[in-house]
Amino acid sequence: MSLIGKNNEEKIWNFLTGKGLNSYGAAGLMGNLFAESGLNPHNLQNTYEKKLGMSDTDYTAQIDAGIYQDFVHDSAGYGLAQWTFWSRKQNLLAFALSRGKSIGDLEMQLDFLWKELTESYTSLVSILKTATSVRAASDAVLVQFERPADQSETAKARRASYGQ
Repeated sequence: MSLIGKNNEEKIWNFLTGKGLNSYGAAGLMGNLFAESGLNPHNLQNTYEKKLGMSDTDYTAQIDAGIYQDFVHDSAGYGLAQWTFWSRKQNLLAFALSRGKSIGDLEMQLDFLWKELTESYTSLVSILKTATSVRAASDAVLVQFERPADQSETAKARRASYGQ
């Protein structure tokens, strides 16, 4: 399935609703992705740009070229969902390579996100298909899938507002 839309926001929305998420579920998930990456599939966790001395573009290009070898174990969040844990990054890299795609390819990352959700987070997918509010969907993504250090009421409200 090729992505249809004028920009990343529209493409991501169309992808998620095309997979059966209702509007609340898609918005709740997108609010979290926005909080994580600004909906930029090339996004390298900001604190690591200085630490590694690379921009989003440099990091992506070096991984794609096989120059940067520490992607799996560098603990830097990357991509739409800011994949950070080594096993998830290893799976993302293997998925990209199996498809012959850039690690920063939007469509590949959405396909990988969907694979993760449907294989390891099936109860979350059910919530996102039947959510009755953006806040409920957003909170479920925050605590079940993204699991950031900050899961405070303030963080939940902010992510839900991004989804709105």
